Amino acid sequence: MKHNTVSAIINLVEPWEELKSLTENRPVGTLPFGGRYRLIDFPLSSIANAGIRNVMITSPRSGRSVADHLRSGNDWNLDTIRGGLFNFPYNDLSLVSPEKKEALIHHYYDNTILFLKRSNSEYSVVMGTRNICNIDLAALLRYHKERDNPVTTVYKSVDAKSVDPDTKVLQVTDNGMATAVVAASNTNVSPNEDGKLAKSLNIYLMSTVDLIDILNEANMRGELISLERLMLRAVIQHNANAFEYTGFYANIHDIGSYYDASMSILGEDNFRALFYSQRRIYTKVKNEIPTFFAKSSQVKGSLCGTGGYIEGQIKHSVIFRNVLINRNSKITNSVIMQGTRIGAGTTIENVIIDKNVVVGPNLQLKGTPENPLVIGKGKRIFRQTEVENV
Repeated sequence: MKHNTVSAIINLVEPWEELKSLTENRPVGTLPFGGRYRLIDFPLSSIANAGIRNVMITSPRSGRSVADHLRSGNDWNLDTIRGGLFNFPYNDLSLVSPEKKEALIHHYYDNTILFLKRSNSEYSVVMGTRNICNIDLAALLRYHKERDNPVTTVYKSVDAKSVDPDTKVLQVTDNGMATAVVAASNTNVSPNEDGKLAKSLNIYLMSTVDLIDILNEANMRGELISLERLMLRAVIQHNANAFEYTGFYANIHDIGSYYDASMSILGEDNFRALFYSQRRIYTKVKNEIPTFFAKSSQVKGSLCGTGGYIEGQIKHSVIFRNVLINRNSKITNSVIMQGTRIGAGTTIENVIIDKNVVVGPNLQLKGTPENPLVIGKGKRIFRQTEVENV
């Protein structure tokens, strides 16, 4: 891709309430995934692999966790003299006071418009972080240039029986054009002859001039709505080219979907499709020693990050960096995030444990595959009664 052809906006203002146990102190985009990554790493890696060098991050709150993960952007080759990463915090309108909203009317999209104008890019891509994929944005740009519609959006064909009623899907015409993005429960939506629906991946490509016009018009109307809703309107207003993505895909919209996605990458085919394609997935680099596996440890079908110390048994689980698992403990079908310590003799099954949790010895933590138990960030649990009150 020619330098400076495309700029990118990663929109972190995404629904988080159904993931509240894990997103009280972070946007969905910085949710840990896959032993060492964050959800934002996937769109950022696609951007880096396509040679895009101007990237805007719209954060819902202070953006502290976003800034801590991205730092200068060097790990995605975005620490450049021209362009780079631009983080714009406090974009969650649900947290803005009425007085502040009054001041924002006619100016809510000013920062985005300024970024786009200064990028001098011909095209812009808008992406979210809830859909985990490894998309080729250069191919998306070629597809867009070969067609007449001003907007191109991306979908994944999924089995209609696996789709929730609230899932956003494309209405696709016979000639491959998207006319709207609507809920799967919409009466105008029907599966194709193969029983598939076009699940929206919330990725939109258009000319930068057109995107600036859309934002200016929203400002003039005094609309305070999310960038995602503006993109949905753009598809209805202009129609859109529908680009099919065929690689690994997972959608994170609640605790169950996060758990299922985490378990799914333990399958070798899924793991290789996501992390070992021609397009690498990059994340924040940490120079750490390898995890130490004691003679008493038994690890099967699991993913383990670096810097840990393992004495117990791990089966079909995702273990992040710097996790300590004491002897005689058993971890099964679980996700244990960075910096957590598990006491000796403790049994953990179908559980998601956030960062820096301490679990005492000889405890039983059990959920179910349909309803995994979640332990919030920084919790200290030393008694069985404390487990039951989580």
